[in-house]
Amino acid sequence: MPSPRLLLLLLITLPLIGCLPRTGIVSPASDASVEQDSVYVSRLDDPSARALYHFAAFRLLAAEDEMERAGKELLQAVELDPHSVYLRLTLADLYLRTGEEKKALRAAEDALIQEPDSVDAHMLLGNYYFGENEYDKAAAHFRRVIEIDPEKESAYLHMGIAYARAGEVEKAVDVLKDLLERNPDSLVGRLALARLYRQIDLTVLAEESYRAIISRRPGFEEAYVELGGMLEEKDQVDGAIAVYRKALEGTPRDFRIRHHIAGLYIQQDRLDEALRELKTILELNPGDLEARRRIGLIHLQRREWNEAEQAFAEILEEKSDLDQIRYYLGTAYEGQEKWAEALEIFQQIPPGSDVFEDALSHIGFLLVRLDRIDEAIALLEKRRAEGFERPEHYSYLASLYEIREDSEAALAALDRGIEAYPENAELYYQRGVLYERQGKRSEALSNVQKAVELDPDHVEGLNFLAYTYAEEGENLDEALGLARKALHLKGEGHIVDTLGWVYFKMGRFREARQEMEKAANLLADDPVVREHLGDVYRALRQFRKAREAYRKALELDPEAVGVREKLQALPGVP
Repeated sequence: MPSPRLLLLLLITLPLIGCLPRTGIVSPASDASVEQDSVYVSRLDDPSARALYHFAAFRLLAAEDEMERAGKELLQAVELDPHSVYLRLTLADLYLRTGEEKKALRAAEDALIQEPDSVDAHMLLGNYYFGENEYDKAAAHFRRVIEIDPEKESAYLHMGIAYARAGEVEKAVDVLKDLLERNPDSLVGRLALARLYRQIDLTVLAEESYRAIISRRPGFEEAYVELGGMLEEKDQVDGAIAVYRKALEGTPRDFRIRHHIAGLYIQQDRLDEALRELKTILELNPGDLEARRRIGLIHLQRREWNEAEQAFAEILEEKSDLDQIRYYLGTAYEGQEKWAEALEIFQQIPPGSDVFEDALSHIGFLLVRLDRIDEAIALLEKRRAEGFERPEHYSYLASLYEIREDSEAALAALDRGIEAYPENAELYYQRGVLYERQGKRSEALSNVQKAVELDPDHVEGLNFLAYTYAEEGENLDEALGLARKALHLKGEGHIVDTLGWVYFKMGRFREARQEMEKAANLLADDPVVREHLGDVYRALRQFRKAREAYRKALELDPEAVGVREKLQALPGVP
């Protein structure tokens, strides 16, 4: 039984062969009275018929993705019918698809020799040269196509793009304008022209082109999207949103555009408007988990913990294997001080998850909140023993041991961390702070200095050194530089206090007052800042203000050492 493929081949080729011209043949029979009818003759020795046969075989093999065998069949067809432009162009196309560009070029050029005005051959060669970045040659072939067939829209588009790539922008614009003069309704032509104007920063003309497309085809979404994107690039966000809104009039359920609008609102911190847009998405499509996720994140950002909890819980009801959402839910529980619930959620995040290490940090924090310090320590030690350690693990361990008031164990944890990660600035800084608490000033300074050496922008290290030098009244010029740098990197109240304290120690009381008043506004409930402010006022002999500052310091910390004595020593104080 012939194979199914052979039968199909016969069905394709036999009709072609059967259509060959009839040939009448009279048989030399002995009975002259018997006349033989004319018959169809299979002429498989005819080159044209054989070419058709091989071409049919090529088509079948190509459909079965047997490209090597298909190519051989096509080559035989070309050899049998060398004057067929169609066969040569098919061969060129095959070569392009198989990555044999040089052979494709020769096949297309051979087709042009056979038929110099072949539009398909010129288009193929134009595209070939375009792919080789030979834009002038590409444009020449596209130009020839237009000369042969002025209505060939794709030739205008390709020639315009070729000129644009070659840097001949004016020619590109002229080509596309010619197309639009011939065919004012060519949307692809107008879109190409708009893109070209946008590329060369003629944004006014680009906007006119996009709006012309929209006026002719209100449902052409691509024009809306590109126009909106261009307006975004020009920081005309409201204009972009207006364009996207116009697009939604025709396709109100285009959630891609709605999500983009919500994203623009979020970028501009217009969170109420973002929430409204996201809620509209949910009304139209209740199963949109991304909308729920973004709603939850907005509530997290606003510290609206209950609303965030609800959003993330709803997502997990629909899809329970989203570790990132579980992480957000745990954070929402933390914000509400639901320590046990948060711990349970974070503990559900598996070790292979991308957020597992971050979850461990929360777990350690929550165990401390629940007064389960030993469990937190055991967790970190276990994780380290399993080979999944990070520098932060040693930092957390040290902090946990400090909470347990075991400073030696804390110091040992930091020593181990520095041995494992000798280039980690944070571990040196933390060890320096621990030495400071133990009253070991020399060791404290050397460790913090090492931290700043490893990380010149270590803000807390810079601030520590500046404040320590100021307290000791030494290296004050260096202390001033350190404090200024720290403040430049991170404008927080305790660093402003340090800068003010350095000025005070340098005797620059007016500058000290300016910084200390800033610090007091930033850290209204810090007794040390109030005491420093009182010292500055006292140095400026502004005793009434000094009295107010010292009293506020005692109100915040009745046990503050030395403050009551300073207050009592002020002139006019009983």
